[in-house]
Amino acid sequence: MDKFLCVLGIFDSDTQQVLKEHQDAILQAGFTGQQTMGIPFHVTLGTFPPDCREELESRLKGLKMERFEVYFNHMGMFEGQKVLFIAPDVSGELLALKETFSDEKGWTAHTTMLIDERENTLKAMEILGERFRRFTGRMERVGLWEFFPARELMVKSLI
Repeated sequence: MDKFLCVLGIFDSDTQQVLKEHQDAILQAGFTGQQTMGIPFHVTLGTFPPDCREELESRLKGLKMERFEVYFNHMGMFEGQKVLFIAPDVSGELLALKETFSDEKGWTAHTTMLIDERENTLKAMEILGERFRRFTGRMERVGLWEFFPARELMVKSLI
């Protein structure tokens, strides 16, 4: 697989903990999946080829945006029910942050919990559905990451 870059909107530590507890419940039930582990829970704001690194770093350095609340109120699935996620509402702030980096159409704000075969994600959805309750988190940082392997290139804290 060719390398690529992603700009990630990264949540504060309290939100990280809530999301970790949800994912841990799925993992403890025996689902391992193929999602990238060891990186912070996030919303992907855009995906780019490696030659965009300098431009993205420049945009990140110039970013002047305040931290903001994100309201997680639903779960969902896509890509043939192989991706299970928890999603925040797309607020004006979240959309503005995304559009700072990407004008990609069809973007879905989501935080992946599990990527697996359909039968496994459907079972994991039941586990997640039993425990998921709406909650408020905070968008705190934006990071530029290279994949694969996952490597943080740069991070900027929101004001």
